Amino acid sequence: MSNRSSQNPSIRYGLLAFLVVTLFLCAVFLYIRTSKTTSLSEDMEQLSSLKEDYSQIDSCITLLYQADNNCRLFAVTGKKPYIQEFSKKIDLVSLKINEIYETANDDSDRPKANLKRLLEQKKVRTELYLKLKRLTDSLINISSGLEDVDNTDKLQTTASFDFNKLKTSVAVDTIKEASKPQKRKKLLGRIADAFSNKQKGATSADTSKKVVRTETALNASGRTEGLKAKQIKEVEAYFRKLYSANHNLKTNEIAILEINNRLISEILHVLEDYKSQERKFISQSRLMLKDEIKLTLKSVDSIFVFSISLLVIMVLVILYNLWKLYKNENELISSNRKSSEYALAKSKFLANMSHEIRTPLNSVIGFSEQLGLSKLDEKQTEQLTAIRSSSIMLLDLVNDILDFSKYETYKVNFDKFPFLPIEAIQEVMSSIAIQAKQNGTELKNEISFDNSLCFSGDSLRLKQILMNLLSNAIKFTVNGTVILKADVSLNSKKQGFLSVQVIDTGIGIEAKDLEMIFDEFAQVNSSTSKIKHKGTGLGLAICKKIVEFQGGEISVKSELGKGSSFSFTIPYELCDLKVFEPGSKTVTQREDLSGKRILLVDDNKINILLAQTVIAKYKAIVDIAYDGEEAFRLFDLNDYDLVLTDIQMPKLNGVELSKLIRSHLHPKKTYTPILGVTANVLPEDRTLYMEAGMNDLVLKPYSEKELIDKINSQFG
Repeated sequence: MSNRSSQNPSIRYGLLAFLVVTLFLCAVFLYIRTSKTTSLSEDMEQLSSLKEDYSQIDSCITLLYQADNNCRLFAVTGKKPYIQEFSKKIDLVSLKINEIYETANDDSDRPKANLKRLLEQKKVRTELYLKLKRLTDSLINISSGLEDVDNTDKLQTTASFDFNKLKTSVAVDTIKEASKPQKRKKLLGRIADAFSNKQKGATSADTSKKVVRTETALNASGRTEGLKAKQIKEVEAYFRKLYSANHNLKTNEIAILEINNRLISEILHVLEDYKSQERKFISQSRLMLKDEIKLTLKSVDSIFVFSISLLVIMVLVILYNLWKLYKNENELISSNRKSSEYALAKSKFLANMSHEIRTPLNSVIGFSEQLGLSKLDEKQTEQLTAIRSSSIMLLDLVNDILDFSKYETYKVNFDKFPFLPIEAIQEVMSSIAIQAKQNGTELKNEISFDNSLCFSGDSLRLKQILMNLLSNAIKFTVNGTVILKADVSLNSKKQGFLSVQVIDTGIGIEAKDLEMIFDEFAQVNSSTSKIKHKGTGLGLAICKKIVEFQGGEISVKSELGKGSSFSFTIPYELCDLKVFEPGSKTVTQREDLSGKRILLVDDNKINILLAQTVIAKYKAIVDIAYDGEEAFRLFDLNDYDLVLTDIQMPKLNGVELSKLIRSHLHPKKTYTPILGVTANVLPEDRTLYMEAGMNDLVLKPYSEKELIDKINSQFG
């Protein structure tokens, strides 16, 4: 049982550590599961973003077609909103392409640059083409108007021409300087020059040409036919130039359309290529995401299964521990119940033993005392002394056993009355001096505190400790010295520590025996001493319990063959010397009890004889009853000054008799003092007797002085 109890703490701590680790692992698994779930959601978002890229690519293609349609509509109608819508669509396509490349995180910028350049080129050339187209259409319209006007003028000129008039003509000749070779312009440059009227070799702003104005007066009549032919040639030349410009415009238009087609094809090719790559990437991503999702779900499932298994194991462990705790608790309750029953049985046994031993001891000690007061010869006196010593030794043995039983069951109360520690120490020293003298031991004391110091506590328990320690020291110190040292240290204004040290020069104690010296029933048999020391082995155990119950400490130091030193410290509350009252009342001693009538009740004739012998010496009137019923009958018929009754009696015990007396019909008789005579020393029994109506108790065995003092206390 003890081994299992010693292992239980380590098992409990191990299980507690296991539960803590399990909870930590569950937290880690929960974190991993959360991170896996987050990764899974990110993968799903990535899949949805791939679908968005598809839609953006398709929207780019649609926007390109819309832009091309707007361009053609503007070319046909010339309405400005179409060209504005064309620019917006191209800009929007460029923006979307940038977004696609930024989303794709492609490291290569070449496709992006090509598309951007083609879009810009398409936008610029389309706008230039549209401008040229509008200018060409305007020129053609203007030329058509001029041709109609010229035909009308020709008819009018032919009909009304005056051949006799002179005509002054102005000829403008251009003298070319040596022209520098010019770099051949590209197609767009030539188209731009054509729409800016910058025909090759015919520009008014050319600084390499010199203009010479010559006026000539002609006779119209002689040159009419020549003038017509020249004008026709000039008009034909002008139209040839105009058609040439128109041809160039159409050529440029074709070039622009080819660029436009190439641009559209390039954009579509790039977008289709990107779309193909995107499909491939999506396919690969889906496979990767699928594998990753499967792995994640598998990990989550594994963690879940492991967590469930761990939780099941933990639940089983907890249930097992609960079952073990329940079982151990039941065993503990059963053990406590058995222990309580054992303690109660032991207490009852000790109480019965005390009663059964104290009752005959009462007669032995009492009658030996009475015999000692009579005249005896030397041999009779020696025999009587032996009887008294043996009976007192037996009484001490019973008292030790009962005291230890009370301390073991914690059924002990400590009084709290003012007392002078110097008086308690001196009283014990005086009592133990006879034993020291008989043993040939020198007894000394060294008191280091003020004689007026007053404590509040249990002086009787202090005397018991001092008596046990000094008695042991004297017992083991033959022809040696025993010194008692006492000192007080104050830690506050309301509390002080009494420190006592009992030093002897006796046989000492071996080091191996020091650990068990304060155990119950412990006796040390020294090989250096041939004397067999008698005792119960409870004296030091009782001292230890008295000291510890009052919050103190006790210790021992010893060396074999050199002596021992027992020390203890007990805290006491300080009190004022003015409120000091002796623990026992001063009783006015009466030389006799003349005129006092006492009812003596006991079922034991020997006890009746002893009490009657003692009381008769003080001239009191004694009536005798051998049970409670007879006693109450006498009490009802007579008036008594005191009732001295035993507790355990047949028919009607002392407690029941006391209750009947206190409930008597005659009011005056209910106040009759009652003294209980008992061998029971248990506190609960004494409380029961006092609650029944008894004024005080006389403990067996008692001396003549103790009995008379108790009786006098009720009359004083």
